[in-house]
Amino acid sequence: MRRLTLSCRPSRPLVALAVFGAAVIAPSLGAQSLAGRVAAAGDGEVRLAFATRLGVCGDGKDVVALNHTLYVYPSMESHGTWSGVQCEHGRARVTLTTVAGQIERVRTRVGGTWLAGSGKITDLGDVSVKEVAPYFFALAEKLDGRSARNALLPAVIADSVDALPPLLRIAQNASIARETRRRAIHWLGDLGDASMVKPLEQFATADDDDDGLSEAALYALSELPDAAGIPSLITFARSTRSPKLRGKAVFWLGQSDEKRAQNEVRAIAQDNSVPDEVREKAIFVIGQHDDASDADVAFLKSLFPKLESTKLRDQVLFSVSQTDNASGRQWLISVARDESIPVEVRKKAIFWAGQGGAPVKDLASLYDSLQPETLKEHMIFVLSQRDERAATDKLLSIVRSDSDSRMRKKALFWLAQKDDPEITKVISNLVSQP
Repeated sequence: MRRLTLSCRPSRPLVALAVFGAAVIAPSLGAQSLAGRVAAAGDGEVRLAFATRLGVCGDGKDVVALNHTLYVYPSMESHGTWSGVQCEHGRARVTLTTVAGQIERVRTRVGGTWLAGSGKITDLGDVSVKEVAPYFFALAEKLDGRSARNALLPAVIADSVDALPPLLRIAQNASIARETRRRAIHWLGDLGDASMVKPLEQFATADDDDDGLSEAALYALSELPDAAGIPSLITFARSTRSPKLRGKAVFWLGQSDEKRAQNEVRAIAQDNSVPDEVREKAIFVIGQHDDASDADVAFLKSLFPKLESTKLRDQVLFSVSQTDNASGRQWLISVARDESIPVEVRKKAIFWAGQGGAPVKDLASLYDSLQPETLKEHMIFVLSQRDERAATDKLLSIVRSDSDSRMRKKALFWLAQKDDPEITKVISNLVSQP
């Protein structure tokens, strides 16, 4: 999984900016509720700000992150670890847009400052988190579609709020849109503790032919602190009646750093009594782990000859290519050379060796020794997908001197696809020769 690199800057106060259009600063309304103040503002844009819980950050525009959840407005939500995101800790800034008396859009930003806007803008200023969380949880239960999902975000990032009871209430309410419930379940994992294991198990089993709520519950179990959900995930990986959901449980086990989780994934990969669909997921996730080690590669290599399923063997080749491991790349080359292995499997080994960054010199050397012709033809394609000059030079060498005219034509075809004036000139010279 990709890593989230948070470049954090100190929180700074929000700066009030002049806004264009009919800007309004809400007057003091005494004990009027937040819902009442929003309703009183009428159609237009309502702005408010509040303190966020520890760990919340954002880019001041579209990105808000908390723990392992990265949210990008308006609808992208990713779970795991990421990289390349600049995040600033600070207060949340929420905009509610009302049309014809109905809230149509909820947008949350963290960090940055308000920008100038147009139209009617009502600024409620800083709002107590004691008002914010109940208001937005209630709003999420009333709204539909994307607006409902977006209303959950400000509720869960509010500082010092126990979000678990309202999240659980929303997740259990069958009258609320499935997507809103799914997102609430995700947050139960990000913010929950061991007390959430039983409710999450119930979500996972109540709907295990569906990839919505059950899948969300499996993810949430993987996120609970102190590996509290790992035993449940192991149980689901071994016994859930849906192979698809078993595979999902295996995937989230594979994302865990817990040794028992990693051991279980390997055991499932080797178990002939487990459906291939589930074993395939286990093999896949071993190669996707952040710190796939020499031991992981050695395990995959040892598993390969024991597998009878071509699909599972193909998955091993792919997984090894994803580990960024030098010994794994060399092993892929060796599989491609092995004439005792079916041609179609060798073709996959060639492809994934090329995609996995095997040295061009090794690929070029492999070309010279390959039989039958279908493998050489496939290697020409693989070389054409590499940007290194050495790959182009090998293709030019094939065009100039290969004894097989079919291979020369194939190499010439793929060279012609490259948008390189120098190569075009070389090809023109070759073609014009008598």
